[in-house]
Amino acid sequence: MEKQKEIEKGSASYQLQKILIKMIEDGEYLPGEKLYSERAMANKYGVSRMTVQYAFNELVKKGYLYRVRGSGTFVRKSVVEKMNLNYLSERGNGGITAIARKHGAQISSKVLTEGVVRGTCFSVKLGLERDADVYVLHRVRYGNGEPIAVEYTYVPAELFPEMSEIDFEKVSLYDYMDSVSHMPINFMQKLQIIEASQKERTYLELGRKDPVYYFEFVGYDREGNIVEYTESYTRCDKFIYTFDALV
Repeated sequence: MEKQKEIEKGSASYQLQKILIKMIEDGEYLPGEKLYSERAMANKYGVSRMTVQYAFNELVKKGYLYRVRGSGTFVRKSVVEKMNLNYLSERGNGGITAIARKHGAQISSKVLTEGVVRGTCFSVKLGLERDADVYVLHRVRYGNGEPIAVEYTYVPAELFPEMSEIDFEKVSLYDYMDSVSHMPINFMQKLQIIEASQKERTYLELGRKDPVYYFEFVGYDREGNIVEYTESYTRCDKFIYTFDALV
């Protein structure tokens, strides 16, 4: 009986979350607007107060709502509206920077690790000999100061000998690659929706159950050279992903 009640509460809470998210995204609830109290919301939707409390808690975790002690529950002001995470642009891989610019967001980066490594599996993923030099660039990407993605990128050091001189907290990686005529324009991609590890959750300021888009892709330049292997963990609450299906 108790288990059945928990299932019913979870189902009702999920439906209430869907309703509230749609109202927020449609502008029926505005950023900064105070929601009805838990009791009033329970009466409005014919659910228990505990169900409303659970729904509010989940929407706080997902970034839709926030609470002020003694004042109530409010709609969070969106720092970055959901952006279309379609990496393949007309030019090639638009990347986070181009996507953010298109949506009017200010992109910035924090470099976690960079430098040359040798004798790793990433040489093989780039189509190189195992002892070839690979330049490593790990970054957290921010939109208007809010973490939106963690990217682990590996490129052939031979093709990008000046990478160590570039400040990738200020310069777009793809702008640099384009400047040396090795911009990736064709891609092999893999996409999964997963629960991120503790490390990525910390970088992205996510809860334990918050999902992320996990991208793994290999980029090729105009000459067919493999110029990039990247693993990207991207926040689902900040992006949507669209694609064209060929029939």
